[in-house]
Amino acid sequence: MFKKLLALLLFGVFVQVLELPGPANAAETPNLQVPVMSDVHINLDLDERQTRFKNALQEYQQLAPHYQALVVNGDMTDQGLLTQYNRFNQLLGEYANPKAEKVMVMGNHEFYQGVYWPNPQYTEQTFIDRFVAKTGMPGLYYDKWVKGQNADSYHFIVLGSEQSRITNGGIDDKVTISDEQYQWLEKALSQNTDPKKPIFVFLHIPIDNTIYGSEEWGGHLLDGRLKGILSHYPQVILFSGHLHYLLQHPRSVYQDGFTMVDTGSLAYTLYGNGNAPEAFSQGLLVNVYDNRVEIKAREFSSHKWVNQYTVKLPFVKTIDDTQNPVFKWTSKPSVNAVTATTAAISWPPAQDNTMVDRYVLKQDGKVLQTIYTKFWEANPNSYTATMTKLKGNIDYTFEIYAVDAWNNESKPLKVTLKTDKYNGWIVEAGNTYYYDYASGNPVTGWFKYNTKWYYFNAAGVMQKGWIKDKDKWYYLNNNGSMAVGWLYVKGTWYYLDSSGMMKTGWIFTNQKWYYLTTSGAMKIGWLLLDNSWYYMDTNGMMKTGWVLTGNKWYYLYKDGRMAANTMIGSYRLGQDGAWIP
Repeated sequence: MFKKLLALLLFGVFVQVLELPGPANAAETPNLQVPVMSDVHINLDLDERQTRFKNALQEYQQLAPHYQALVVNGDMTDQGLLTQYNRFNQLLGEYANPKAEKVMVMGNHEFYQGVYWPNPQYTEQTFIDRFVAKTGMPGLYYDKWVKGQNADSYHFIVLGSEQSRITNGGIDDKVTISDEQYQWLEKALSQNTDPKKPIFVFLHIPIDNTIYGSEEWGGHLLDGRLKGILSHYPQVILFSGHLHYLLQHPRSVYQDGFTMVDTGSLAYTLYGNGNAPEAFSQGLLVNVYDNRVEIKAREFSSHKWVNQYTVKLPFVKTIDDTQNPVFKWTSKPSVNAVTATTAAISWPPAQDNTMVDRYVLKQDGKVLQTIYTKFWEANPNSYTATMTKLKGNIDYTFEIYAVDAWNNESKPLKVTLKTDKYNGWIVEAGNTYYYDYASGNPVTGWFKYNTKWYYFNAAGVMQKGWIKDKDKWYYLNNNGSMAVGWLYVKGTWYYLDSSGMMKTGWIFTNQKWYYLTTSGAMKIGWLLLDNSWYYMDTNGMMKTGWVLTGNKWYYLYKDGRMAANTMIGSYRLGQDGAWIP
């Protein structure tokens, strides 16, 4: 434990040192300086995007006024429109070092005019040709040799996806690299290789499950072919954009046989839980020395360095972490605001030699909730998670795990609690219950609440629609309340008395007689009952007096019975009750 705490204290000192990074020897001049940025997303409707690109270019001029190359690692534009390319080029011409070699990478957004404004004439090649024409690059994939201060030349290799959602909506924003491009890459990598000199490779979307954010937004390069080819050259440094994830995160650089680097985003930034602060705008400055490459991450909104990495040459893996986060032995979680269905759990922060990325709350190994740290801010004194969808009057045990930037997991803090008893109306899994607080159990059968009656089955679930209780039928509205009086259901009228019971037979209401069949349905038209005929109009009311129906006249006595084979005044009625003219 003492060794672990000592390591954490030393890490705290290390973090403070990183706040103002710089070469060990201030007089040492880099052999090569390269600003690397991505995800500019120029959009003429969003002035802030253009301002951020201009600000970054101006700041690079101040930080490294004689930089030899400048890289924009994809998504220069928001939709690949000609007007967006033109504005990008205008800003680049005004604020970039005119002597620096330009290295441009095609991103997925450069295809987006064809994705969001489909046209039969649009193909991937349409937008690849546009990228080449507007940037002046040799092709979708190409290489350049850039001369540094020491007259040495450094190899820059650019790759690009050859397919998009224009022709294959199912691939989403993934990377498609042809056999031809792979074969070209293998040949390009083999040229004038020197393990002491870096090979810079650029691809807009990263290899999956490598740098921070690639688990979610990687290029779906799951066959391992690209990684396998690059692994033959440990001096390769692969730069990728697309993620927009914050460069403060320790896993912005990842090493596995070679080095992979996130280039951040100028337009807007993200982290594991969504949007990062709106003001953030980030990029890299790459400094090449005789025996190493230093990668410095810049936050342009604050004009500060926020991270730095050193890649040794010849390659030695130095960027990794297998050490688990730890909670102090005195750390104890607390429980607050417990109800029948929710509880707030708080805990002190864990410690780690790099950074705690998130806290995961589990129950019996199942992840219930993830709380992401705002790692660009100071650690709070505690974190809180509100557990929901709990059940009333139940004992729970939860485990809280700290997970660091490298996905190493701590031993858990355990917390136990008992939820309050349910009280009143509860909706659970789409069912509605009413709980009696004294017993802690749901009510069953009939229950009166605020002058209205409700019915709950043996499991306590509130019922809706028709129910049968003690051989009597009742109807419960959509809100569960018992219906009374006239009820219209699926084109048929029913009558429910003041107790909610469905009536059958004769009923007298509002000074009118109605007849309800054995199914409860209101009768309309002729009714034969006890050898007598009655007539119910379209509203179900029993008629009396003269009635015209079916082009014939009939007479109905005051009790509703049809007269037949008799005289009514001077009118003769036949055996069928119809008037005989």
